[in-house]
Amino acid sequence: MTVDLVTVYACRTAAITAIAGGASLTLGGQWLAGVLLLWLVPSLLYVACRARLAHTRPHRTERTTR
Repeated sequence: MTVDLVTVYACRTAAITAIAGGASLTLGGQWLAGVLLLWLVPSLLYVACRARLAHTRPHRTERTTR
């Protein structure tokens, strides 16, 4: 498992945890902390998407010369 895949799984897990924690805090009456946690979710999913795309990108080790 590469670092990119670990990043994908970690960000997805963090996003799910932030959704659960944010919803719990919002319903529990601490709406500001809940909203701030929910605000992190799109950023975490964006990082996971970028890491997944980096994993599928072929590695170019040769030098390009003109």
